[in-house]
Amino acid sequence: MLGFVFLLLSCVVAVQTKPKQETFVPFLTTQRKNRVSSSPSTSSSPSGRAAASSASNNISGWFTRNILQPLAGGPRVPEHTITDYYFFQMATLNDGSGSYIGLFNQWFVLSELQEISEKDGAIGGGGRAGAGSGNVYEGQAEAQKQNAIQAKGKRDYNGAARSYVEAAKLYEKSGSQFNLMEAAGAYEDAYKAYNMVQQTGPGIQCLENAGRLFKKNERGGSRAAKIYNQLGDLLKTQDAKKAVEMYRESAELYKSDGDGRALQATIRLTELLCALQQYQKAYTHYNDTIIPETMSQDILQYTTRDHIVNAILAHLGATQADWVVLEKDLMRFEEICPDFRGSAGCKALQALARAEREHDPQAFQEACQSVNRLKTGGMPDWQVGLLLAEKKKLEDGDLL
Repeated sequence: MLGFVFLLLSCVVAVQTKPKQETFVPFLTTQRKNRVSSSPSTSSSPSGRAAASSASNNISGWFTRNILQPLAGGPRVPEHTITDYYFFQMATLNDGSGSYIGLFNQWFVLSELQEISEKDGAIGGGGRAGAGSGNVYEGQAEAQKQNAIQAKGKRDYNGAARSYVEAAKLYEKSGSQFNLMEAAGAYEDAYKAYNMVQQTGPGIQCLENAGRLFKKNERGGSRAAKIYNQLGDLLKTQDAKKAVEMYRESAELYKSDGDGRALQATIRLTELLCALQQYQKAYTHYNDTIIPETMSQDILQYTTRDHIVNAILAHLGATQADWVVLEKDLMRFEEICPDFRGSAGCKALQALARAEREHDPQAFQEACQSVNRLKTGGMPDWQVGLLLAEKKKLEDGDLL
């Protein structure tokens, strides 16, 4: 009986003394500060340099905690979820690196991933990994970020970029999932700084590193997809084949996250495949993905006709100018897309096919001009080249 009364009273007290959810962030912030300051001393090393290094690390940690972090608004707190279980609160970090319980007006650590350096911290020659070394890297990374912020304030963008890159490398060495995301963000900031001084090569490399790290995190898929899409835009005039891979990566990541932006990435990918004369791959994307998806979305239905024109011409290139196949494509797309039937694009392609069948170069050129008028700015280069080659088969003479 007494045990039951004690249990009942404990439950009542637990309900009344649950910590408020808003107290978790200050608790976790303090935890992160303490972890940065708790790096192990290397004074046991027989070398005087190790003691000097330890003192230097302690000074650096004090400077980071008491000067740099307050200026930056304190250490960043990872995304987290708090669940109320009536008698207690449960908090978990979204990257899976820690879980905490709130009870009797306090928060307690249930589990935290240990951060261990990639390098061996030999103690007495034992070769044992130095526990907590990741915390040292984290503190150094924060200091490098502050250096970068100060350099940006002075408009020293080269210096800022270098400091962001150093910060990113240090965050990577610390090992935790949270710090990998910090590293990705630092690489993004480095790209922006390099962009300010038009250093395209190093900037693109930083952006690739950011995408690589975001992709590693199960919740970073959309962020990685956005970066890969940006890389595709940056590379398509410099390295079109690599840009294709970036767009493909973006489309796949968006799709795996159920993000509608996968379609736009696929369209960019397909247009670039056409420019590279990889017509069969482009036609497959148009036929299997782009046309069905734009037809199914009211807001995008008006674009379907243009995609059908592109698909039919890409198929013409893929079949080495088989005009019988082109006419079959026309009939098939007229059937599946009523908006295409009777459209300017449909009529222009029908005129092209008729001129080729009748071996009429003049009619063929007039039909080409109709196709050219379908888009503001005219046909893309790949279509011009494709139709020009067909016109030359009919007659050597005027260009399109």
